[in-house]
Order: sequence, then C-alpha cells, then structure tokens
Amino acid sequence: MCTLSNLIGRFGGGNLVAIVRPTLKALLGRTPGAPTFPLSPLSPFKPLSPRTPGLPCGPRSPVLPLGPGLPVGPIGPGKPTFPGWPISPFVPFGPMGPMSPFNPFCPCSPSSPF
Repeated sequence: MCTLSNLIGRFGGGNLVAIVRPTLKALLGRTPGAPTFPLSPLSPFKPLSPRTPGLPCGPRSPVLPLGPGLPVGPIGPGKPTFPGWPISPFVPFGPMGPMSPFNPFCPCSPSSPF
C-alpha cells in the first residue's frame, strides 16, 4: 500500500521544503529580511516607464482642421455644435412676427406699433 509520504519520498525527493524553498526565495529575495515584491526597484515586473494618466498609449493622431476635438457633455440651448459655426442649430423655426416671443424687436406690450 502506498501512502502519501511514500509518494512524496519517491517523486519529490522526500523533502517538501526543498520543493517550496526555491519559490519562497524567489518571492522573498535571496537575503533574509529583504523581500522583493512586485513593482519594487528589484522586481522584474516593474514597468519600463511611468505612465501619465490621461495620455494615450500610442502616438498622437494629427489635429483635425476644426480644432482639438468636439465638445463633450451636454450642450445647452443656443450653443453651436461645432466650433466656428455662425448659426446655432437651436434657432427656432416657424413664424417670427412682431409679437413672436423669439423676435428681438418685440415691444413686449400687447399693442404693436406695426
């Protein structure tokens, strides 16, 4: 009958510490009291260069002729969608008579001079 100790003795050299010790040495470093943790100066997993948040990983694309980019977020009434547009897309459509609330020359009284 084979027991666990016989299997370890036959296939693992009989010493479980000899199997685990190289792994512990790799994690804790070669000298006692000086562990090498990931991302430490002695670690092989340290990134080659520090990455600044917000910058793309690859090369920058050329700047578009309309500017650095489109506005992000909600656009309020009367603001142009693209920079440089003279006409707002929120111009009201429909009749614009003298009594219209959208007419800038409205006298704001019930009687119209026209």
